[in-house]
This record gives sequence, structure tokens and C-alpha cells, in this order.
Amino acid sequence: MKMPVKFRRSALLTKLLILLVVVSCAVILVSQRTQIRENEAQAQALAQQAAQLQQENQNLQSDIDQLGTDESVKKIAREKLGLVESGEVVFSDIGE
Repeated sequence: MKMPVKFRRSALLTKLLILLVVVSCAVILVSQRTQIRENEAQAQALAQQAAQLQQENQNLQSDIDQLGTDESVKKIAREKLGLVESGEVVFSDIGE
């Protein structure tokens, strides 16, 4: 039994439409997976950066906590202001 030409065309158009939908879904899926991988890599980089910043904050907080001690005051006075304790001799290089 032969099918009418009109029915064959509509079946062919239906198959093409289904194929087009399947192909477009596959393309969308691949692009989404690529975007997910990029976002995961970015999330890992940001997590690493956050950990580094937390460590730096802890180091800075430790420096702030030590600022009030006598040793830190002496160290800053020596390094920044060039002060010396009594009985110390300072040598300067005049060759530069």
C-alpha cells in the first residue's frame, strides 16, 4: 500500500524538525558544559585568592597586635627614625 505524497512530506518534515531540535539541544548542552567548566575554574581561582587574602589579613592582624609592645616601638624607631640607644655607635657609608 502506497502512502499519499502529502503524508510522506509531512512525515519527512516532522523527522527534519525532530532532528533540528535534537541537534540544537546537543549544541546548547555542549556550550553549557563549557561554560560550567569555565565557571568552576573561576570559582577555584577565587577560592584560592580568598584563602591568600585571609592569610594576609591574619598576618596584618598579628602585626597590629604587636605594635604596642616595647620591642616593636624600638624597631620602628631604629628603622624609620634612625634612633640609637645610648652607648651605640652608628657608622655611615659615605662612599655612596
